[in-house]
Amino acid sequence: MKAIKSWFRGRLGGARGPKDKSGEDSKDDLLEKAVDRDLSGTFHEHLLDRQQLRDLFPQSRINVEYPNISSGLSTKEAKICLEQSGKNMLKPPREISNLKLFLRQFVNMFWVLLIAAGLLSLVIYVLDPEHPLNLYVAIVLFVIVIAMCLLSFYEEKKATEVVRGFKCLMPTSCMGIRESRMQMLRTDELVVGDLVFIRSGARVPADVRLISCNGLKLETSAITGEAEPIDYTDEPAVDSANTVFESRNVAFNGSFCVDGEALGVVIRVGDKTVIGRIASLTTEQKEKHSSLEKELNRFVRFITILALTMATVVFAIGAFVSRFENLLGIFISGFLVVIVANVPQGLPATLTSQLTIIARRMAKKNVFLKKLDIIETFGAATVIASDKTGTLTQNNMTVTDLWYNKHNMPGRPDVKQRALIDRQSSSNILDMLETPLPELLTVMTVCNKAQIDTSTPTKVRTRSVRGSSQILWSPLPLSPMTSSDFESTTLLSKTADSSTYEPEHHISQLSFETAKRKDFTGNPSEVALLRYTAQVVDVQLLRDSFDVVFEIPFNSSRKWHLVITKPVDAMTIEGKTTFTLMIKGAPEVLVELCTELATTAGPRQLDDDLKLDFKDAYLHFGNEGRRVIGFASKTFVAAETTLFSVDEGNYPQSDYCFLGMAALMDPPREDAARAIQECKEAGIKVFMVTGDHPTTAAAIARQIGLLGHSDMIRRRGRLQIQVSVVEEDERDYAIVHGKSLPGLSEQQWDELLAKQHIVFARTTPEHKLLIVEQCQRRGEIVAVTGDGVNDAPALKKADIGVAMGIVGSDVAKQAADIVLMDDNFASIVKGIEEGRLMYSNLKKTIAYTLTHLWPEIMPIILNFMLGFPLALSSLQILSIDLCSEMPPAISLAYETSEQDIMKSPPRKRNSRLVGWRLIAYSYIFAGWTVTGGCFLAYLSVYWYYGISVRDLAFSSTEYWMVGAKDFTSNGHTFTELRQREIMAEAAAAWHITVVMSQIFHLWMCTTRRISIFRHGITNLIGVFACITDLLLVNLFVYTPSVQYIMGTRAPPNHVWLFSLGVGVVLFAFNESRKYLIRHFPNVSIVQFFKW
Repeated sequence: MKAIKSWFRGRLGGARGPKDKSGEDSKDDLLEKAVDRDLSGTFHEHLLDRQQLRDLFPQSRINVEYPNISSGLSTKEAKICLEQSGKNMLKPPREISNLKLFLRQFVNMFWVLLIAAGLLSLVIYVLDPEHPLNLYVAIVLFVIVIAMCLLSFYEEKKATEVVRGFKCLMPTSCMGIRESRMQMLRTDELVVGDLVFIRSGARVPADVRLISCNGLKLETSAITGEAEPIDYTDEPAVDSANTVFESRNVAFNGSFCVDGEALGVVIRVGDKTVIGRIASLTTEQKEKHSSLEKELNRFVRFITILALTMATVVFAIGAFVSRFENLLGIFISGFLVVIVANVPQGLPATLTSQLTIIARRMAKKNVFLKKLDIIETFGAATVIASDKTGTLTQNNMTVTDLWYNKHNMPGRPDVKQRALIDRQSSSNILDMLETPLPELLTVMTVCNKAQIDTSTPTKVRTRSVRGSSQILWSPLPLSPMTSSDFESTTLLSKTADSSTYEPEHHISQLSFETAKRKDFTGNPSEVALLRYTAQVVDVQLLRDSFDVVFEIPFNSSRKWHLVITKPVDAMTIEGKTTFTLMIKGAPEVLVELCTELATTAGPRQLDDDLKLDFKDAYLHFGNEGRRVIGFASKTFVAAETTLFSVDEGNYPQSDYCFLGMAALMDPPREDAARAIQECKEAGIKVFMVTGDHPTTAAAIARQIGLLGHSDMIRRRGRLQIQVSVVEEDERDYAIVHGKSLPGLSEQQWDELLAKQHIVFARTTPEHKLLIVEQCQRRGEIVAVTGDGVNDAPALKKADIGVAMGIVGSDVAKQAADIVLMDDNFASIVKGIEEGRLMYSNLKKTIAYTLTHLWPEIMPIILNFMLGFPLALSSLQILSIDLCSEMPPAISLAYETSEQDIMKSPPRKRNSRLVGWRLIAYSYIFAGWTVTGGCFLAYLSVYWYYGISVRDLAFSSTEYWMVGAKDFTSNGHTFTELRQREIMAEAAAAWHITVVMSQIFHLWMCTTRRISIFRHGITNLIGVFACITDLLLVNLFVYTPSVQYIMGTRAPPNHVWLFSLGVGVVLFAFNESRKYLIRHFPNVSIVQFFKW
């Protein structure tokens, strides 16, 4: 919970940085105290005993001696409290209305620029209504903006719906006490003072102070970040300095009960619970701007400044040439038109379309983007700080080895005997296995609280519950358990081919299939044990063979779980019967309670040599990062009517027979190692951030290739491993214990974060937040994963917050930028690759799109400043920007990656999407090349008809318009009609050359480094886009009805050759540029050509 304190601290007074001034210490101390008051200062119930709690909540009528017979609130009292305090519901995140969400899409610099261009076109039309084309331009621009905003609105609305709400953490009903009786209560109607039961498989409905507890284990990862279930108690905190989070006697709203049961009094409801306060704070966080958004805003500023500068220069020159006459006309044609012409009208729509395409492609790879533009930042990630459980591993605890009979047996226990087992009945299987494996599997099955999940349909579906003949031991009286709690039932499906159920076939129908499907519930370690035994025996039939008559649940102080059983067919002789004590727990604890070791030859005295064999095996498993559970048993005779009791101690407490050990681990995901290797090749640092023991974390890290196979770890025992922060300088990895992080100096952080891969073990969410902050201080772009409520600060702080879609809390999903739908680390790497590809393709798209700006602006400058006939009308410009240019530009989103995209290091944080090198390429090299070709094609039409350039210059004011007088050049006379026909052909020539040159240019832009010959033409979408372009050119230039609207006419056929010449020049320039970049990357003049 310290992570939340850091977050609150940031909200109260900013993030704490290095203490450079003495005065800052006192300020930070005050902030820390304020945070403490805000988080745990309102809690004091954890310090109170039952008597004090009864005095604090008199209406709850708590029975101090026997809490389960407390009276609770009356219905009337609960109703009054409900009216005063409101329902026990988390306030949902503030939802923006559809209208506001839609209007917010317009607050984008690109759309603002297009709207401004549309308004200017409208102003031009108002000032000069004789030219309605400007009105059409304005309408088209407004339609484009609205259409693109609708598309963005749809995508963002879909993202909002996917991550909406916190409801999955809230149960709908619970068992409680009111009116002196147990009854089912609606959780949204719970009030402070209500008495509620917490039982296995249920979520805690509010913040509850426990007053009676029986082996309660809560999984609180969504609240506290603790991955392992935690033992809870009803005892008050012994130290008044302990916070409510350290006392383990307050169950927080949203926690999941893994085992045991408890009774408690509700002390906080709704938004006043810990999760409610964190959730509300999460929704108030300001949205961070992605790097793509910042880049595009910077580019829009550049375009605006360029357009205003160019328009001002053109207006000034025009005014000077015209001797400051007709300033209004000069302002319209020399200022406003130039500004509109500078706006890349099609680029915003192209980028939005590309982002949508990429977002949907990412969704197919299980990476869901809450904001479209975050993927660009994702591609720039230099550090991935990933959780271990469920992300790098399968989140599926598995038995990897059994140690018994002084030998280690990896894998399944029935590998050698499976063929025989499949042909035998369940009752005979254990007899076929070597001793002491049958006894070991029996203890693994019976001394186990995991259950078969009856919600999964199978041909034969059984609830696996141990039989019981008496109520289990409880340290305090709780609610009486009904017979259904221990009832064993068998359900048969009603299928057409169903036959009579035969127990001897149960193993093939249930055990192997159920184990494969993982249809078990309970503590992950116990589930793993049950799944393992289900591969050999029918766990239900085995459990049905015993009645559990006494049980002591596991807790962290005892470190063992004990049951006493008797066979269902046990014979009673003279009032006595045979009982079997079964116990499992920490091997180093159990072995001290044992005097014998089970072997094939029978029990042997547990001497020093056997203990040494045990210790070697135990340390071996520990060094491999395995969790180890020991098993023992003892058979004894006692009176059939014996009521075993902890207080009386009338059961065997020593002299057990040690049966063996099971080694468990959460295996790494199959594709994790490959993903880690890809990160190494891509220059991305991978940090494992886990709450596990350093040895466990290091073992998984070695298996996935994150760490080298270090002898330092292999040769030391689990408890003797020494973790160093800045030692082993020659290695590119490190293993760090979380408790050492707050004390590191800036220099130590520098040395540590210089490592390529780091395992942070025994970390808390506060440590995760600290790691993110320290990385960002050093210029890293950090992607961090999280699934709990208190991961929200780190997810918010990181450049890219990645929430887990399967196990992640809704609070984490709200705080994150990306939701990983399969919780798989490999999907993160795929996302980074997609981000890099998108960044590269966006650069190509912008380089391609900006190239046609000069060819569109130059006709206006030639017409206004040099008096040439207008070479490109406004509608022609729009048709190029919004029709001809868009299909090829959008097709670049489908361009495959260059071969080195995941072989090169991440780009620097200060790298620009639209840098000066890209602008220089598009505006100067490619732009002027295409403009030159267009101008020559334009002039060639006039030359074709015998009109010289000297006669053409400064002729637009008197000729080439409606009502123009005859024009003479080189002895040829051209009437008004003929003039307009020739000008239309010249405009068509310019149009054809722009579009066709860009088709050639498109293939030059498919790579930035690699030769087009090596990359090849693999983008079929691009091919179709070029074909579409050709069809559109023919539509705009050669279709009679469209010619009239566009102001074009079929030109001489030779004009098509100019675009070919432009293509040759662009090809030669780009291939030379790419060759120099590949072979002389460090030469300064060559770096000028990189973009």
